Amino acid sequence: MNLKTIKYFLTLICILVFVPIEAATPRFVATASSTTVAAGEQIQITFELQGNGARFQAPTFAGFNVLMGPSQSSNMQIINGNMSQSISFTYVIQALKEGTYKIGAASIEVEGKRVQSNELTITVVKGSQPHSGGQGTQQKPQSNDAGGLGDKSVFIKASVDKANVYRGEAIIVTYKIYTKVSLVNYGLKKMPSLEGFYSQDINTNQQLQFVTENLEGVQYKSAIIKQMVLFPQRSGTLTLDAMEGEVVARVQVKRQQQSNNPFDFFFNDPFFNNSVQDVQVKIKSMPVKINVKELPKGSPDSFKGSVGRFTLNATFDRKEAKAHDALNLKIKISGKGNIKLLDPPHVEFPPDFETYDPKEVSNATATTDGMSGSKTFEYLVIPKNAGDYKVSVNDFSFFDIDKNKYETIKGSDFILKIAKGDETLSTAVTGVSKNEIEYLGKDIRFIKTNIPDFEISEGLFYRSNKFYLYLIIPAILFLVTLILRMRYLKMNSNVNLLKSRRANKVAMRRLSAAKKFLADKKSEAFLDEMFRALWGFISDRLQIPVSQLSKENVSSILNQKHVSEDSVQQFIQTLDTCEMARFARGMAESNEEIYRKGIAIISKLEEEIK
Repeated sequence: MNLKTIKYFLTLICILVFVPIEAATPRFVATASSTTVAAGEQIQITFELQGNGARFQAPTFAGFNVLMGPSQSSNMQIINGNMSQSISFTYVIQALKEGTYKIGAASIEVEGKRVQSNELTITVVKGSQPHSGGQGTQQKPQSNDAGGLGDKSVFIKASVDKANVYRGEAIIVTYKIYTKVSLVNYGLKKMPSLEGFYSQDINTNQQLQFVTENLEGVQYKSAIIKQMVLFPQRSGTLTLDAMEGEVVARVQVKRQQQSNNPFDFFFNDPFFNNSVQDVQVKIKSMPVKINVKELPKGSPDSFKGSVGRFTLNATFDRKEAKAHDALNLKIKISGKGNIKLLDPPHVEFPPDFETYDPKEVSNATATTDGMSGSKTFEYLVIPKNAGDYKVSVNDFSFFDIDKNKYETIKGSDFILKIAKGDETLSTAVTGVSKNEIEYLGKDIRFIKTNIPDFEISEGLFYRSNKFYLYLIIPAILFLVTLILRMRYLKMNSNVNLLKSRRANKVAMRRLSAAKKFLADKKSEAFLDEMFRALWGFISDRLQIPVSQLSKENVSSILNQKHVSEDSVQQFIQTLDTCEMARFARGMAESNEEIYRKGIAIISKLEEEIK
């Protein structure tokens, strides 16, 4: 293998190894338009990822009011054959009150891994104009007049799939935002009232997904804000009210030349003479007129306003039962149209049947094709007497938009065989399904006819000895509880005294941990824990700060506490033995002996220290 071949392979290895490592570390940066603001003012927060990601998760913005966001934008550049891509999420938040607040890190998923941004610290001052301390060059959003934007630079447009419909016919209305400038954020201020319509929202993405669209010969970036299915409830000319919103648009403005300096003249070139400004723009859609026609005449008697295309299925849970048993009649209407507004067909029940209002369950989905699904009506009926009975479900009619005519589904007849039941039973009804029926048996409790035995009281409770005793006991218990509570608070308010009282318990916990290390034959950990137990006990018990712990100081204070000289010397010797075992192994006593002496001296000092 010659030298040229070796260089070729080394170059290939560098490309395969080092380039992916560099690409595997994406930058996810959070910036703020200003880090110092006055209360009530707005801040623009941007989270920008150098690369492509998914499932963005924003922080909580505690202490701020989120006015708009998130507004998602992406950027792709190809320079000298190298492609770079970035994606950003922007919020506009409002400072509420003075203080220093921290905005946590946002996160996003990149190639299956979660990547977090940096945190931001925002200082909110009182009533003064904030200083430009932010990370970025954006200015505070100005009005649309300041930005010089035209009426067709950014706007909302409402469109319907059809403007001439029948009453009850589905209309798909779409609200889109169109822009020729870069948008930082957007928010909706007023939704249309939709008077005269029944509406159902269509699920859309919460984040705007911009696409390129040609509108009246002009190219825009457009995104769907909201989509709905509308059903007009009356004929005539109905109006879709305007939707109002507000966006922050980022535009380029020209800088004014500051002087006659030749360098200023050079930088007056259009390439250098542009700066970025954020402009606040109010947008509003135009009202849309809908011509609603009355349904054709000649509707059948069974027609109740259903418009669309439907099927009907009626069933009884059983056709043989006993008197006083609960039966369920289920009528299910499926199809496409104004399903949630459907009324059931009329049902003819025998006079001997006890009936209740039906339970309605709607399962419908709104899409850009209209509304489809089903609606179920469940009747609870209770026959009172035995016999053969007929239950009739009448015809169901609807207006078919596609065929432009009325259609009728024939009804059904059911023959029910009811056998004799228990006549002593009555039924209490709490719902509409038979599993909610409860048999109470006899529902009448007769009045007692015998004379009850009355007891004659020996005296009144009021002003008796028990009366005064029960009156005094709560007061005594309250005073005792109050005294104990005050004593407890007083004891716990003194931290040093509390440590002194709990010194023995803390030392025993440490000795217990040391015993476990001793059993596991972890000599170094055992000696460290023993050393902390001895010094910790004497520090807490004598209320000596750790910085002032020394053998001389401890000996002096123990003597002042009238601790015997033998106990003082035993404590110092135990410390010395523990230290020797830590730093001069093999020359000191065994660990078992050190543990035994430690327990003994701590117990002895606990008794002698007053």
